Amino acid sequence: MAKLRVAILQGAACDGCGMSLVDLHEKLGELLENVEIVFWLLATDFKYEDLEKIDSIDALIYYGAIRTEEHKHIVEEFAKKAKIVIAYGACACYGGIPLLSNLYEGKEVLKEAYTNTVTTDNPDGKIPGDKFAPYGVDISIPKYLEWGLKLDDVVDVHIYVPGCPPGEEVMEEFMETIKKAAMGEKIEKGVVLAEIKTVCDFCEREKPEKIIIDRFRRVHEVKIDPNKCFLAQGIICLGPITRAGCGARCINANMPCRGCFGPAPNVYDPGAKLISALAALIELENEPKISDEELMRRVQESVMDPVGLFYRFTLGKGFFNKVQADKVRGQ
Repeated sequence: MAKLRVAILQGAACDGCGMSLVDLHEKLGELLENVEIVFWLLATDFKYEDLEKIDSIDALIYYGAIRTEEHKHIVEEFAKKAKIVIAYGACACYGGIPLLSNLYEGKEVLKEAYTNTVTTDNPDGKIPGDKFAPYGVDISIPKYLEWGLKLDDVVDVHIYVPGCPPGEEVMEEFMETIKKAAMGEKIEKGVVLAEIKTVCDFCEREKPEKIIIDRFRRVHEVKIDPNKCFLAQGIICLGPITRAGCGARCINANMPCRGCFGPAPNVYDPGAKLISALAALIELENEPKISDEELMRRVQESVMDPVGLFYRFTLGKGFFNKVQADKVRGQ
């Protein structure tokens, strides 16, 4: 059996996804029995100019969002050379935390990063960004995209491996998929290595038949009951809208789900779906006694950073992002 030629590329990311691959430890050796890594900056001594010398690859594994012209160019070029494209991690799959920057114009993001942060020493207010040399040696920052993108906004994706980062719960299936590809099996587009049902469907915490709360609470404001549903305690949990498959790692650590496995298949816009679900919990029985203004005030006061909470990993998957991404593609 010929080895599968694989390139691993990184976009805008923290490199936790790259470390999750390194953390396979002895399983990485097992993976390498079926795989030849032809490019991976984190773990090998390749340079970007080496990319031009590669004519074809079997699989492109990409982690991170797409935030610069360089990210976009390299992804487009290598997707042409790859038989299958794999979105690895929440940022590649759904946009992740990097695409929360889409709440602002690109120039605002750069100004904040290079002039306004408390640790920045930039008295002249210089902002890099116009140099674009994808395979060159210039070390200036590539041109920043006005609108950040997830991987499938740019190229077709065959396999989605969600998580921040993907954990051991999906690694076995991920490795099996790689082996199947190495053996010549056809991989259909759009495969998600996660459950169809939500985290709530697998959660073993006690859930009352009816949940009614007066306000939402942050995790530091209450002593969390490890046996009771988070929502029943007034703590926002994204379990009702998030795909299962992560092994409920956060919930087992007595912390609410934050949605890194992405939306369930029937969820079109994650944030809107969650807002709809939460609205039904606030003082439902006493609603006739509470004005709409009072109800809205309670919600606004008790939910800090609603976009960062409801769309922490999935702003790139929502309707708002889709409209903007279509504009970028000229559709």
